[in-house]
Amino acid sequence: MRRAPSLLVSAAVALAALSTSGIARADVSSWLSVQLGVAQLEWRDRSRHSRMLMPFDVGVGTPPSLPVMVGVGARLVPYFSEGFDYAAYVRLASQGYVTGRWGAAIDGGAYTRAFGGGSSGWLGTLNLGGPWGIIASGTYETGNTSAKTMSVTLGIDLLRLTVYRLSGEQQWPNVNPAWR
Repeated sequence: MRRAPSLLVSAAVALAALSTSGIARADVSSWLSVQLGVAQLEWRDRSRHSRMLMPFDVGVGTPPSLPVMVGVGARLVPYFSEGFDYAAYVRLASQGYVTGRWGAAIDGGAYTRAFGGGSSGWLGTLNLGGPWGIIASGTYETGNTSAKTMSVTLGIDLLRLTVYRLSGEQQWPNVNPAWR
């Protein structure tokens, strides 16, 4: 019978220890963008075609309070009247880019093409960001079947426009930004 009270005290101490916590700092950067542009596709037989494309990007990275953000992202690129590219990449971005001001980001990773006989390879993207989440991007892809793609796009990052935006607060206050 003496064991029951000591077991009860031990359980209470363990429960108290598990229920306490310190301050959690789980700030991250994230992006969700849509763009529209034109691409020059070169096939393995060296024929070239221009196509409209509409890339969608989503990703997450280190906190926006850091001068340089490192993150990972995924991209879906529909080419009108052709098919899709799928990509995964690593992003390096300036703090200005992350917080919806002037800045730049560089993406590098791998892609797979689900049309035109298929292809997979590497991609690189230079993103130039302006206020209000505006993005201008240039992408180059080179694949294992001698397929090459160059594209330029213009778009908007919805999270840089809303959650992370620090630009234009006189015109449209961001009452609860992710970081200030």
